Amino acid sequence: MDISGNYWERMHCVLLEKILEEKRKSRSDSHAEVQIPTVDVQKHRQNLLQHLENNYGNDWRRRPVLFKGLWTKDELQQNSDGTPRMLSLDNLLKMDLQIPYFTNASVRALIPDHHGSVGDIVRNITMGKPHKIGTQLILEKYPGLIREVAPLDVVNDLFGKYFTSDQIKSSGPWNLFPATTTVPVFIAKHGDGTTISQPGTSSSDSSTRSNYPTAKLKPNQNQPFTSLHCEPIGNIAVQLSGQKKWTLVQPEYSFHIKPGISPDGRAFFASWASESDCESVPTYNAITAAGDAIWVPTWTWHRVDYIESKDIAIGGSLFHFRLIDFFENNALFSVLIIPAMLKELLGFNTQ
Repeated sequence: MDISGNYWERMHCVLLEKILEEKRKSRSDSHAEVQIPTVDVQKHRQNLLQHLENNYGNDWRRRPVLFKGLWTKDELQQNSDGTPRMLSLDNLLKMDLQIPYFTNASVRALIPDHHGSVGDIVRNITMGKPHKIGTQLILEKYPGLIREVAPLDVVNDLFGKYFTSDQIKSSGPWNLFPATTTVPVFIAKHGDGTTISQPGTSSSDSSTRSNYPTAKLKPNQNQPFTSLHCEPIGNIAVQLSGQKKWTLVQPEYSFHIKPGISPDGRAFFASWASESDCESVPTYNAITAAGDAIWVPTWTWHRVDYIESKDIAIGGSLFHFRLIDFFENNALFSVLIIPAMLKELLGFNTQ
């Protein structure tokens, strides 16, 4: 009896040690960076969709993809008809449209805290203030600018015919039906390290800074960023000027990063996780330079850091709703977000 008891005790210890070893191995392996699929658009432009399907499978849209050179350098200088680009620094400085903006994007902020003209905000950004613009109101006012965000023949071929100026507008009697596409513009700049704090806040206060999922992904101190979040839409984020660093986490790791519905009731989830909460979460990392784009699938977590560049960072995102991805990529989130989505579709809680 004693021999049998000792045997099972030893077997239990061996089994427990194997389980712990597998957990340690899994944690070590999953912490590694995941290689993001990358394609040279200009090299494969004539058969871009076929190239993606051949190399990454018919389900390639389920993962982030980095598109290098969606725009060429020459195409970023002026429109195809020879007219100057409105989404350029020179013309944004002249824009008097009033929009909400973030006065200090170097601290954790999910809700804009001030209003001003696009021109004044951009001017302050060029002077080193840590402001950030993140608004769809520019394209709602000037829907034709969608052609300056991305080459529409390419994106319509890859993602479906979601992207025309008409789809940014409301439709139906009294504009009752909401737009099917939204195109927010994002503008900020990596500064010189100085901080301009909001009234009543301190940039050194750890409660105001975003938590970041892993040590290798810590932000630059006192620089603009968009904290980790995920949305119920697909996003083709195009870099028109400057550079950004992207950190992405697949939807299946959502509950490792403490999700919560946006504090202002808009239709996205924010992460409230600490570094230790997410030490085992694998991430994609990418940098978008002028002309590049990144595909962020529905419910994919993403954080954006503005990195050092001689140019101000200007970007536009083509947001569109993909019904199958909405439910398949995160069924629980798709149900929980419906009330907030309805408010946005009816014109509430937008920016």
